[in-house]
Amino acid sequence: MEKLLFFFTHYGVVTIFLLVALFGRPKSLFGLWAKAGFFTSVALFLFAWGQWPLVGSYHARLLPLAVIAVVVLFAVRATGAGLPALNSRVVATVGSAILVVLAGYAFYGVAGAYAGKSYPEPFADLEFPLRGGRYYVSSGGSRRVINNHMRDYPNAQEFALDINKLGPAGGVSGNILSTENQLHHIFGEPVYAPCGGSVVISVNNVADNAGSSMDVISENGLGNYVVIDCDGFVVSLVHLKFGSVRVLTGDDIKAGQQLGQVGNSGFSQEPHLHLQAAIYNSDENLVGVPMRFAGRTYSRNDVVSAE
Repeated sequence: MEKLLFFFTHYGVVTIFLLVALFGRPKSLFGLWAKAGFFTSVALFLFAWGQWPLVGSYHARLLPLAVIAVVVLFAVRATGAGLPALNSRVVATVGSAILVVLAGYAFYGVAGAYAGKSYPEPFADLEFPLRGGRYYVSSGGSRRVINNHMRDYPNAQEFALDINKLGPAGGVSGNILSTENQLHHIFGEPVYAPCGGSVVISVNNVADNAGSSMDVISENGLGNYVVIDCDGFVVSLVHLKFGSVRVLTGDDIKAGQQLGQVGNSGFSQEPHLHLQAAIYNSDENLVGVPMRFAGRTYSRNDVVSAE
């Protein structure tokens, strides 16, 4: 049910907007542009917030922009059709006013999504931990609207990234209707140390979830993972594949050394790599910090070419 709702949020909404724009009959100029503004704001939000590779293809992200073009085009054409300024029905005018308010709220979400692409200092400068493909950031940023980790979670993960691999068609899986691990392009991909340092802890004995099923006790919420002390930065690579972790607690490692493979262990509904960095504050508590790779930062809907 959750997955169907996710599909509808991406494809169903834009389809409804297109049908209304093509076949709807505006009764007033205010109603016409209130509806066009609402459709445009929500479509822009879906463009900035939507996780399109998870429900089809990265290229499908262009659908909301196509909706905006159609909506605005038809609104401009209808403007010259001699419509009255306001609808004679008070209820219709009030409904249009509500759409204007909702459009403002959606535009606020869009502004938050783009503001979330900027990060505060300091940064943990790291090497990207995956190679040989194009990788998609499905969650990341400095605002909650585009980063699911910006909540009161433990383990200082507020600036964490969730990373998937894109296939030839721009999707994260060979079959978007299936949750099978092996169909995800990232499952089993080698994970490399993003920095040199000492392994604080490594875990290797948590079974991978069967698709989106998370039958995991809270103690195993991270699944299989490796935590590295990288010259004061504590870097964690989480949800690794069962039995794939190659390093042990206390090992000294070099940047680029293989640590394990991407899996679907712990509190994870699909294969992906969770990556985060933190530092200790004056109270000796871990505080999350943004990560930078070859001078670049990433957030939701960014694509990393790691050929």
